[in-house]
Amino acid sequence: MAPGPPGYLGVVGAAADCELITEGLLGQPVNTVTTAAFLLAGLVVASRPWVRWVGIALIATGLGSFLFHGPMPPVAEWAHDVSLAWLILVVAGLGTAWERWALLPGLAGLGLLFALAPPLADPIAVGLTVFAVVSLIRRDRSAATLAPVALLAALAIVGRLGASGGPWCDPASIWQLHGLWHVGSALAVAWWAMGYSAQRWRVI
Repeated sequence: MAPGPPGYLGVVGAAADCELITEGLLGQPVNTVTTAAFLLAGLVVASRPWVRWVGIALIATGLGSFLFHGPMPPVAEWAHDVSLAWLILVVAGLGTAWERWALLPGLAGLGLLFALAPPLADPIAVGLTVFAVVSLIRRDRSAATLAPVALLAALAIVGRLGASGGPWCDPASIWQLHGLWHVGSALAVAWWAMGYSAQRWRVI
């Protein structure tokens, strides 16, 4: 790989990230800044009834992603993996009989599991994602669910094409598709959560 611009270390981050790592606090500048989308979405969602924990999990995901892409302390990958998996678990469990187990017990369980066996983080996140999508579609096939899921699916495809080594990856570019994934996935989860909250309002 050709060396990056001045200030770049000439290496990329995790497999999905593409962007070169810099020497500053914002290790991957674009990927770091775009984690704010999770924080903003989380603040909005947390203010709505019935989806407050989804908002809290979005905020946690934003903080974990910020650590992972930005300052990169030793616990960053663990925080990133745990918060993302927890967000998926909270979404999957919302409105179910096991919802309360997906909240703080779920967070504690994932944190312990990923601390003891870090390689399990990616396959568990993938499995939880499939489970969450199937669960949501089985419970509700309205546009309020299908549209956000379709957006996530499209973003996942684009994200893979823009991953490190992918045909759309340009490590030194300001246009980072992993950053687009941050913004789009935060929007999709918030879109679904707001629709879920609105549906619950109509029921009562």
